[in-house]
Amino acid sequence: MLDFTQAIIDGIAIGSLYALIAIGYSMVFGVLQFVNFAHGELFMLGAYFVMLFLTLGAPLWVAILFSLLSVGTIAVVIERVAYKPLRKHSRLAPLITAVAISLFLQNIIQVLFSPNSLSFPINIPGNIITFGELFVRIRDIGIFSLTLLLAFLLELFLFKTKAGTGIRALAMHADASRLCGVPFNRTVSLTFFIGAILAVVAGTIQGMATNQIFPLMGVNAGLKAFAAAVLGGIGEIRGAVLGGLVLGISESMLVSYGLSTYKDGFAFVILILVLLIRPQGILGRTQLVKV
Repeated sequence: MLDFTQAIIDGIAIGSLYALIAIGYSMVFGVLQFVNFAHGELFMLGAYFVMLFLTLGAPLWVAILFSLLSVGTIAVVIERVAYKPLRKHSRLAPLITAVAISLFLQNIIQVLFSPNSLSFPINIPGNIITFGELFVRIRDIGIFSLTLLLAFLLELFLFKTKAGTGIRALAMHADASRLCGVPFNRTVSLTFFIGAILAVVAGTIQGMATNQIFPLMGVNAGLKAFAAAVLGGIGEIRGAVLGGLVLGISESMLVSYGLSTYKDGFAFVILILVLLIRPQGILGRTQLVKV
């Protein structure tokens, strides 16, 4: 029982990072009904941009702020240049384009920096507090709290602001929201921007927690976050958070019980099972399609 509880505690931090990335997948899918497989690379870009600004001598908060703006702008440009012209095509076209964008971003970072891992300039101390026989890293508490805070603020934005209402309206019915005056292109760009800044936060935390970054760090994290989004119910913010936590805790349990070899593949086992048993995910709703 002690190992079981410890595994849950250990998995919450990594699950929180999956959740932050998964929210971006969910928001884009909710609005455009397509999976942006380049989203994991925004997570990687965020870590590299923060490292770059820190190396140039910027304070941490300035580095994070400029990285949020830079990667958010890149996400908007990708949507406008690569995805927007394909909106009227089949869903396969933007999906393949997303894979191409993902490979392009990985390669350009390898050329500009290095194909090898780089040391992140700042790390989060791994101080530990104990509760009886249980160990908890203070940074894990911070990561989990930050994830919940950002998810809460995002929900406030979606439900209490005009722009957020526009995103929800677009996710419910794109044509009807256009007739009601929701600016489609601007709202889609805003969705990509918000998803990107959450990915930057996750990438920065990952760099500071592990003290290293590498060009392919977005591949595994992105695919697992996608699995988390599907598990929770893609298109649902709370579902993305729940899915990320479930996936992170599940991985931690595999490691705890000596099955770490299967850790990476487990996310995709979950993905297949969810698609077979409950395609709409834990919190997702079944959508009726008129034919």
